[in-house]
Amino acid sequence: MGRGEEPWRWRMAVLQGLVWAVFFYLAGGLILRQVVQHRKFCELERRQSCRRILRPAPRGNIYDRRGQLLAGNRPRFDLVVYLQELREEFSSECRRRMRRLRDRELAVDVARERSLARLAVLRRLLQPIAPFLSKPIDLQRQALDRHFAQTPLLPFSLRSDLGEEELAHLVEILPDGGPLQVETHISRHYPNGSLAAHAIGYAAPVADGEASRKFPLRTFGERILAGRSGMELALDGKLRGRNGREIWIVDPAGSCRQLLFSQKPGRGEDVFLSLDLELQRVAEAALGDEVGCAILTDVRTGEVLAMANSPSYDLNRLTPFISAGTYAELTGLGVWLNQATQGLYPPGSIFKLVSVETLLRHGAVDRGTEHPCLGQTRVGNRIIRCNNHFERGPIPFTRAFAKSCNTLVIDRIFSVPLADFLAEIRRLGFGAPTGIELPNETTRSLVPDPAWKKARGHGTWTDGDTANLAIGQGYLLVTPAQINALTASIAANRERTPLTLLLRSQPLASSQALGLDGEAYAALRDAMVECVEYGSGRRCQLPDLPIAAKTGTAQIRDGQRQSHLAWFTAFAPADAPAVAVTVMLRESEAGRSYAGGSDAAPVARKILAAFFARRETDRN
Repeated sequence: MGRGEEPWRWRMAVLQGLVWAVFFYLAGGLILRQVVQHRKFCELERRQSCRRILRPAPRGNIYDRRGQLLAGNRPRFDLVVYLQELREEFSSECRRRMRRLRDRELAVDVARERSLARLAVLRRLLQPIAPFLSKPIDLQRQALDRHFAQTPLLPFSLRSDLGEEELAHLVEILPDGGPLQVETHISRHYPNGSLAAHAIGYAAPVADGEASRKFPLRTFGERILAGRSGMELALDGKLRGRNGREIWIVDPAGSCRQLLFSQKPGRGEDVFLSLDLELQRVAEAALGDEVGCAILTDVRTGEVLAMANSPSYDLNRLTPFISAGTYAELTGLGVWLNQATQGLYPPGSIFKLVSVETLLRHGAVDRGTEHPCLGQTRVGNRIIRCNNHFERGPIPFTRAFAKSCNTLVIDRIFSVPLADFLAEIRRLGFGAPTGIELPNETTRSLVPDPAWKKARGHGTWTDGDTANLAIGQGYLLVTPAQINALTASIAANRERTPLTLLLRSQPLASSQALGLDGEAYAALRDAMVECVEYGSGRRCQLPDLPIAAKTGTAQIRDGQRQSHLAWFTAFAPADAPAVAVTVMLRESEAGRSYAGGSDAAPVARKILAAFFARRETDRN
């Protein structure tokens, strides 16, 4: 073999090596993808060709303690269009529009023409049914484009909540299987309108959070009903139920072709609240047009039997959707605030319950104490006048309390160390939420102290601040729910009464006692009874029913003028407590000063009368 053949053989060897390398590379890649990564590519194919659709579950019902419906579901009939069924019509219309523009030698915006084509097709589709609709359908191009791009497998809603006549005509004229369909959805329904609106709350459609979570398949979710306020929100996890699920094979255009998997929705749980619908109705009627709230609580269990707020609103106006006009109207009326748990107010003389309890506990007063009321007292350079305008000289302790004597608590509160007084206020639940299940209960209840005052730049603590605190004025802020919980605690001779809106089958477990010995507790209870029999709470008297109560009046700044708050809190029967009632009214009538005894006490009287009449009926 000549020397000239050696380069040729060397080149052939290199070429063969390259061929074998390419062969092994291709074979290895084929084995890798067909064998090793088989599952991975099958999963990728499935993700590209399959879609997951979530179907909302019916929401559970809410009942009162006697099984009367407070919140339920009703069928809602919507006119919808399945856009995927119109893809060919959309494409044909788009080509026609672009051809016309090119014939005129005009610029073509493809995306815009596709959007306008969809709008034109839908308008033609709706023309035959327009005479049967109560009002024209306002097609919004942006909403249509957004739905077509983001949720093409779901129907596009054209008209929500069809009327009876509209429904009857459309069911008759719409063909089965066409792109236009009448579909049944679920809306929340509140059979009692505005009754207990702040306690029940409302549910409204929201985007399903499950649809936005990471999932192997692209997921579409219909809007579901979710709690937005009140117990609808607090119990949303129970009420919502389990979504239904479907998995579809789709074609390259995104249209459904074959159902692979289907799971029906699971209905949410029913829940029972502690509210008594009839007592709630009485409480709201007793409030009438006044601005304020009323709470009625079972002393044994802490169950809230009625929680009335005024002004209120019809829950059905918020479902299935809240219009901008409705929201603006209700906001202007100030209805969103649950005054019982979110409103912060100075308690006025009603807070003397805490001050006198503190004095009794520290031995600063007892049943035999006689208070020499002079009609006023001096604290530093300030003269504080007494609410008792008629009796002067030595007054028995119980009578001074019944007459809401300011000097009784102011003159004696300084015998108790300030730190002990503040600790007693907090021990009885002030400065902290009651823990009721309602969402957004305020956490800003304020028990002022020297450190707080200094930190806010209000200067050092003075005797005047202590005097204000003792009579429920100054910086002190409480909620009506806290006052109601205190009243229930005094009635049951316990330190704390946790309020609840859920039905409890058993009385509250024994808790730490209020801290008064038998004689001191009896003195406080008897002083509260005298408040109704002889004092400022006389307008709450009921025949043959001993009631223990306290009235209060406080001043607040309402815009540019100073107005009054009228307070009344009580438990009954005084000798065997069953319920505690608290009423708070805000002065709403110009030119008249509200007071606890004259304005709030009559409201409480109506509520207590209804409760005991109902209890007597149940016994019989």
